[in-house]
Amino acid sequence: MSDTSIKEKILFVTKGIEDYEEGFSYVVELARILRTNIFMLMIYDKPLIKAFEDSMAAVAFAEAGEAETAKEFSEEQLRKIQADTKIRTDTLIEKYCENGGPLKIRYKAVVGDIVSNIKKIAESEPAIDMVLLSPSLSNKGGISVRKLLKNISRPIVTMSKPANAKS
Repeated sequence: MSDTSIKEKILFVTKGIEDYEEGFSYVVELARILRTNIFMLMIYDKPLIKAFEDSMAAVAFAEAGEAETAKEFSEEQLRKIQADTKIRTDTLIEKYCENGGPLKIRYKAVVGDIVSNIKKIAESEPAIDMVLLSPSLSNKGGISVRKLLKNISRPIVTMSKPANAKS
């Protein structure tokens, strides 16, 4: 199999801020074994208060005839998230992939609902064969596995921390 024919078969989903590294070493080892690439999806929460403030600011700009300013405000926040994600991803690649890691790691940062964001990626990336949920998602009860299974037609693997893990 040549490098150009290898696709991202693994979708690794993790939280964007807290514990984003959890499970990454496992995904890298799996990708090495399967000789495949990784598509990493970092999902950022948007706290309710922040979402309310953002929507109020957008409404205020729009009411003042500044719809373009409201749009720029939202786009600037997304650019910051993308920049943070690039730094985090580059750090993970440097730490775990120096010695023959996966051939390629692509990433995307998104804000909002976990299941709907996974569904969008799975639908837009037909080469993805499985979804791996990091311990930062599966351990904290922030995701409904039933809803995931109902909406995503790929095998879903949840990872958890060992019971005696300190961090």
